[in-house]
This record gives sequence, structure tokens and C-alpha cells, in this order.
Amino acid sequence: MANPVAEVRGLTKRFGDRTVLDGLELTVGRGEFVALLGRSGSGKSTLLRVLAGLDDDVDGRAEVTGTVSVAFQQPRLLPWRKVWRNVVLGLRQDGVAKSRNRALAEKALTEVHLAEHADDWPLTLSGGEAQRVSLARALVREPDLLLLDEPFGALDALTRISMHGLVQDLWRRHRPGVLLVTHDVDEALRLADRVLVLDGGRIVAAHRPREADDHDNLRRRVLADLGVTEDAVA
Repeated sequence: MANPVAEVRGLTKRFGDRTVLDGLELTVGRGEFVALLGRSGSGKSTLLRVLAGLDDDVDGRAEVTGTVSVAFQQPRLLPWRKVWRNVVLGLRQDGVAKSRNRALAEKALTEVHLAEHADDWPLTLSGGEAQRVSLARALVREPDLLLLDEPFGALDALTRISMHGLVQDLWRRHRPGVLLVTHDVDEALRLADRVLVLDGGRIVAAHRPREADDHDNLRRRVLADLGVTEDAVA
């Protein structure tokens, strides 16, 4: 793949006698939106932790070109910092950079439609609003690779749909490579250029939803890849 932002080659991760990732091969291109599906315990979040630089106790190679940001299922906002300060958490706070941080935060919050909440405390936000702050915090760094670890899993159905539209809009505007981990087949098919299924520590299937003519059939195929029968979801 030309111009990749993430390359994984022969990646193996073990927890004691258990192999979670087994010689995994994966490439994410710049501007590509990839969704990763798999049953619980299949290693999806472990892979994201490796790419985020949070776990280097692995065999094989996992390289990211440029900057990386992560948005987790839980927003992980610091309740003693106002919203705008949470957005720029981790950015330089000294000298000229400090004077720019408020402006950077306000710009990012405007993109996620929360500019009016810049001076609020995190505990006053709804779940969906808090998750949008988490996205603003990830995007303020202008990442080359954006990692999304089930960021909509704790949201109600209507808020989740709204967040899908927001994420797609932000992705089209900023064009990072995106790797989304999710358990939701419909979410993956709705958002991604490429949907991958992880099983046994390896990628066992790949689909391209935007090229599919029959999405109902594609959904059935993806569910089958996950070991789910039509009777189970009827």
C-alpha cells in the first residue's frame, strides 16, 4: 500500500501461555478508514495499545509514520480541569505555546459542536458530549493515525448514530488514517473503507463496504466470518 501510516509485520503478543496476536499482518494507509471486528478477547484492543505505543512487549514489528492519537470507550476526562484544558492535555504549556492552547482548544471544540462548553466542568456533560471532547482532544494534535477503541460502545443508540456522522465528517476534513475497533458490524460497515475480521490472532477476512452492491449479503458474510448465524441475530 502506498503511503502507509501504520505497518504491522509478524506481530505476536503473548500473555503467559496464551497467544493473543499471532504473526499479525496489517497496513493502514494515509486517509484510509479501517474497522477491526472480532469476538471478545480476540486481541483488537491489544493491537491498538501496541500501535499507540502503550505496549512494546511484543515480537515482530509495528510502526507508525507520524503522530498518533487515541480515543477510548471511556472519555477519560480529568474532572478537575475545565473542558478546554482537557482538550489540550499533554500539549506544551510553556511560553508561546501556552498562549495558543486556548485557541487550539476552541477550534477543536467548534469542530465537534461544543464551543459553548469550553469553560464547563466535565461532570456537567452528557455521555455523548464527553465523548466529543475526547475526539476533540485526539484531533487537536492533527494525528496521522487516529485509533478509536470502541468509542461509541457506552452511548445510547440515537447518540451513537449522531457520533457516526460526526466522526465521518471529521475524518473527511482531516484525512488521518483511522483504525476503529468495534463489536458492532453495522457500525463497521457504515463507517469504514475496509472491514477486517480478527480471529486466532490473525486477520481472517477483509471486506470493502463502499464497493459492495448488496449490503444485506455483505452483512451476512461478515457475521459468518465472526461465527454468527442468521438464526442467532433473527
